[in-house]
Amino acid sequence: MASFNCFILALFAALMFSGIDVDLAARHLQQLPPLPKIGLPPLPHLTIPTVLKPGSLPPLPSILNLPSAPKVTVIP
Repeated sequence: MASFNCFILALFAALMFSGIDVDLAARHLQQLPPLPKIGLPPLPHLTIPTVLKPGSLPPLPSILNLPSAPKVTVIP
């Protein structure tokens, strides 16, 4: 049980110190001069070439002839 308490204490200390580092880093970033905005160049218009023409695909295989269900006759 004592080792578990030491683990929690060490975890709490690590979280405290990491919070201090994050706070200092954020404060440092706020004190920097604003960066110039850099615009991206326009992307070239790309056209995707068509490889297959509509009539060049082979026909789909036909569905196999499945036996039909037997007809049910009702005797009047």
